[in-house]
Amino acid sequence: MGEAEKPIGVFDSGVGGLTVLESMAAMLPGEDFIYVADQGHCPYGTKTAEQIGDRVEKVTRYLVSCGVKAIVIACNTASVRIDRARAVTDIPVISVIQPTCARAVEVTRNKKVAVLGTVSTIKSGTYQKILQESGVTCVPLACSEFVEYIERGGSEEEGERLVRDKLGAIKDAGMDTLVHGCTHFSLLEKYMRKVLGDINYVACGQPAGEELKKILARSGALNAAGGRIRVLTTGSVEGAKRSMSWFGAAHEGVAHVDIE
Repeated sequence: MGEAEKPIGVFDSGVGGLTVLESMAAMLPGEDFIYVADQGHCPYGTKTAEQIGDRVEKVTRYLVSCGVKAIVIACNTASVRIDRARAVTDIPVISVIQPTCARAVEVTRNKKVAVLGTVSTIKSGTYQKILQESGVTCVPLACSEFVEYIERGGSEEEGERLVRDKLGAIKDAGMDTLVHGCTHFSLLEKYMRKVLGDINYVACGQPAGEELKKILARSGALNAAGGRIRVLTTGSVEGAKRSMSWFGAAHEGVAHVDIE
């Protein structure tokens, strides 16, 4: 198998990273993807930095063993520990954070950007640092409860109530742009719009996909003859299917994998 024909590895703590995969599959329809939902160890956002780094390293090693040509960490919390992935492989490893920040800086007009993330992502200060270095005021808000709700597949009424109650804290902060600093969160955007209105909403999928495409093109590793998507979970297959019922990209079902 040539370098271009190898698949791309993508992973997240759960199904949220499928929002990133869906964007990338649409942008790169000739590529094969292997997606790992680490649901057996979800959520990442309430774990310690060392625990998150351990999972990043183990899932990276697994994807490398599958023969991938690049890895996208489709998880903001895990992207903070990208050093642990890069320490165990020489293939490109892409974080969703930097390209997503760049897109937010590009679209904001009043230079005030809200960032929603898990407790761990917000506590790390990574988004705040990058945005502030770009001359943007950051309004951070930890929303780890959103991950649990999405992974569980809660009701519409619960989702709307949860978002309304949580975003009340920043409703009048004056930002014109909101970053989904967790790949799960774009699934709740319809509720966010009811609270915050038609501000700019920046998800991770398209910026990360554009970064991936640039890196593959630079090394001559773009593929035009693939299109397969394999979805793996370290948790329950039935649970994964239930929580990813919204996922629209054609894929080869869901299978279980142990990564310890």
